[in-house]
Amino acid sequence: MRRIEFAELRGDPMLGGNTVRLFGRCYHGPIKIGDIFTEVKSGRGLEDVGMRVMAVIFKGDPVPEVVTGQTGEIVLTGLGVETVTPGVRISGKMF
Repeated sequence: MRRIEFAELRGDPMLGGNTVRLFGRCYHGPIKIGDIFTEVKSGRGLEDVGMRVMAVIFKGDPVPEVVTGQTGEIVLTGLGVETVTPGVRISGKMF
């Protein structure tokens, strides 16, 4: 099992339709295209979600993954994208 965790750092997640793009740091990874985040922790508490990683951007370029300690952007789609707010932490477990 691989734990994934990402924290939004810039304060400006961009919501568009059924996707959200956010800049932040990978706290547990690697986080890969296709991974699914299942929990969002924000000022409202812990919420269950189902958001799939559609894209990973590192230093302005698309890449297949980010690893623990790297900062970059991820694009998510799915159930719960509206819960992604400034300062949010998202996590999941990949099998």
